[in-house]
Amino acid sequence: MALATTSDEVQSKSLFGSLWRSWRRKRQRDRIRALSNVRFRLTREGVHYIGILLFIFVGAMLRDINLLILLAGAMIGLLILQWRFNTRTLIGLSTTRFLPRSTFVGVETEVAVRVNNPKRWLGSWLILVEDPLRKLLPTPQRLTEKGQTVVDEVRPSNFSSSQYKLTFHQRGKYNVGPSTISTRFPLGLGRGSRTLDNASEITVYPLLGTLTTRAHHLFQQEMHGNAQVSRKVGMHEADFYGLRPWSTGDSKRWIHWRTTARLGVLSVRQFERQQRRQACLLLDLYQPSQRSAESDRQIELAISFVATLASVHTRYGSDRLAVAVAGRENFALPSVQSSVLVENLLERLAIIAPATQPNFAEALQGIMIPLLNNPHLTVISTRDDQTEKLREGAAEKLFTRLQVQWLNVSRGDLEPYFTWI
Repeated sequence: MALATTSDEVQSKSLFGSLWRSWRRKRQRDRIRALSNVRFRLTREGVHYIGILLFIFVGAMLRDINLLILLAGAMIGLLILQWRFNTRTLIGLSTTRFLPRSTFVGVETEVAVRVNNPKRWLGSWLILVEDPLRKLLPTPQRLTEKGQTVVDEVRPSNFSSSQYKLTFHQRGKYNVGPSTISTRFPLGLGRGSRTLDNASEITVYPLLGTLTTRAHHLFQQEMHGNAQVSRKVGMHEADFYGLRPWSTGDSKRWIHWRTTARLGVLSVRQFERQQRRQACLLLDLYQPSQRSAESDRQIELAISFVATLASVHTRYGSDRLAVAVAGRENFALPSVQSSVLVENLLERLAIIAPATQPNFAEALQGIMIPLLNNPHLTVISTRDDQTEKLREGAAEKLFTRLQVQWLNVSRGDLEPYFTWI
């Protein structure tokens, strides 16, 4: 009797376990379908197909013609096949986008897309991948253009790759995606589509122009501390002779804490005198309250000049650039002298926005040490000379020594130094 009871319990447990597993499988399928969120709509050909189908079906019912009823049933079956095929082939598909972190205005950028199909038996054909574009900074804007590519076939448990090219005509930070995958295979009567969660960002640097031979006149011989003394300076720490701003890679042991506390900017000891040139630039991004296409062009010209000067003279050369930018947001880079720092400057210039009242004082505060060593300031501006207003924002110690060269973009003052298309 005890054995019979045990057998009944085993059978009931087995039945309960099979029901539980069946319910879990059904719930998992429902969850996958809900996450897939495949939408289906008729194409123009599908709408015409429905019209013909209704005409045949109504005629068959009125005339009581069995052959036409069979034809209408076959046509309905093809429409159901289109719907079923579109929805099933898109479920489970995922895309991976290989997008560069940055590019330049006017440069053709290649974007690679890989479509993965995890299904074991069912493949996918003629998959259209669309990536909408949206500008995030400096002014949000949704673009009508899209990145598009078609993947011919994605076999089961495999992947296929394709690519498309983008060309941006304005600087800024852009959002690419999320991707929408769709297919009209096999009959083209309907279109199944699915939106994925795979958005990514790309920074578009300003358009680079061409510098003339006079551009190097903007750089002055770099002077550090007691650099006026003509004696040779060695490479050992005992031969310390001056101070300079902190640069990436400097040792913490070289920080001069007393000067850092007084100026509020990290300053390090200089042990080796390198014969380099330095330029101190102030980018004045002034825009009048009445915005126009000409004012926008002048602002882009000024930004492109600074970006080109940094890319040409400091990325691969020994010259150093100190840049302060006064716009909607103020920032300063006191020592641009390597590829990493040039990339940082270009990234900041890509998203900077103009202002109706730029703050000179706050912008100049970040390049105070380079100006003390080299009191020659070149201002790239979109308005007339504002030197007196600029001197009001300068420190009292710097006021008497500061020499300002004001280049007004609207008057064509950049033409001797720069060519821009």
